[in-house]
Amino acid sequence: MAKYIKKEMADMRQSGVKQVCYRLKSNGTVGLEELARECARGTTFSEAEMKGVVTTLVEGMVRNMTRGFSVHIDGLGTLTPKIGLREDAETEALDGEGPKRNARSLHVTGVSFRADKGLVKKLDLRCKLEKGAVSRIRKSKYTEEQRLEKARRFLREHTVMRLGDYYRLVGLSRTAASLELRKWARDVATGITSEGSYSAKVYVLRK
Repeated sequence: MAKYIKKEMADMRQSGVKQVCYRLKSNGTVGLEELARECARGTTFSEAEMKGVVTTLVEGMVRNMTRGFSVHIDGLGTLTPKIGLREDAETEALDGEGPKRNARSLHVTGVSFRADKGLVKKLDLRCKLEKGAVSRIRKSKYTEEQRLEKARRFLREHTVMRLGDYYRLVGLSRTAASLELRKWARDVATGITSEGSYSAKVYVLRK
């Protein structure tokens, strides 16, 4: 049995009406060993053989995606690699003056997955849902100007600020705090910029 969560959405249109969306409550992650053990039951394959097949399959998928192919598996879906500029690379204009990029400025940023319709249908038929919790948006008691000043004061005292530092400091949700920090890092007037990438990203005062 899977539980669903009713989640409050941000009122982007400022209509005053609270909109909601629904998502499954996560019960954790099933790893390869557990999955192989479960799939091996009732078959002539051992757990080690199942793990070997999956590992070999993943390697084959990576090999083909590095050659520019999307990988489609019937009953599962299609995987396509995505690329983008590295953190330290400036955006390139399509025409005219500006920085010119080469392959070293780009890297794989992720893999998009489009589920097979058969997989979605099978999940829909087998998934029995029950009501879970209600998730409400965490709203800060500070205005944006006050939050910016608190961030600057924190940086003057601590030199660097991580995402976790900021959302605990001002009471925003993790997602809202991340969006706000990224917006400020792009705006020279805020006096804040970012260094590093992904989990190692920190925010500092501009020099």
